[in-house]
Amino acid sequence: MYSRNNESNDIIIAVIVLTIAFTLMINGGLRAVNPKTFEVDVLIGFSVTVTAFLLHEMAHRTVARRLGAVAFFKLWPVGVLMALITSVFGFIFAAPGAVQFAGLYDRESEGKIALAGPATNIFIGIIVFLAFIFLPLSAVASRILLWVAWLNLWFALFNLIPFPPLDGSKVFYWNSKLFAAVFIIAIILNFLDGFLLQIFGI
Repeated sequence: MYSRNNESNDIIIAVIVLTIAFTLMINGGLRAVNPKTFEVDVLIGFSVTVTAFLLHEMAHRTVARRLGAVAFFKLWPVGVLMALITSVFGFIFAAPGAVQFAGLYDRESEGKIALAGPATNIFIGIIVFLAFIFLPLSAVASRILLWVAWLNLWFALFNLIPFPPLDGSKVFYWNSKLFAAVFIIAIILNFLDGFLLQIFGI
């Protein structure tokens, strides 16, 4: 039977693998790793993993459990391998696992659980985006915040695409008007963040 210890081990593995994968992706692949910025790149990789991936999944789990479901994060070994392989070439397939739940099968519950992940990414993206704009930051801190904001907002937009098994499909089937509003917000925020990236670069 799957237990909390199993889940903790799966989460640790997923975080370690994605930190490595994002670090490689940030550098443009294994051959392009820059020793001079490697420590900062690892910090960026870890920050992105915790905010864009882990908190996204924990939001799914929290809402599922509050609604009465049995929910755990489970590792997907194929996804772990794909994340590592793709990052070597400068891009990433980031799907090392997902929260699985049982006991709730109505559209409203599934929609709320699905929305929790992208909504968390949007919230983080906005907060980090505002911190970058209004706080006096060092060059290193600015670079970290730009990556965190960008990838959180991108994760939100990607996961809101209304095609199974992505979160957007469940949100759309539950409440199409709410889906449209959140999806439009995600598009606008990605546009603004992309504009900022062009100005400051990462």
